[in-house]
Amino acid sequence: MSEHDDPAVVPTVRDRLVSAGLSPERIESHLQAGRIALDGEPVEDLDTPAPMPRRIRILGS
Repeated sequence: MSEHDDPAVVPTVRDRLVSAGLSPERIESHLQAGRIALDGEPVEDLDTPAPMPRRIRILGS
């Protein structure tokens, strides 16, 4: 069983963005530019819990 199959493991903003296909470098670039939002609120920490159905958006895209 992987960590993604374990309901006790809550995915983070980083986990979900990587799963969506963004590279770590691109994620960091978006974070530094203040373009990542979780349910409309700016993200400052990529390790913020982001379980479904919370919505992550890259602003300006």
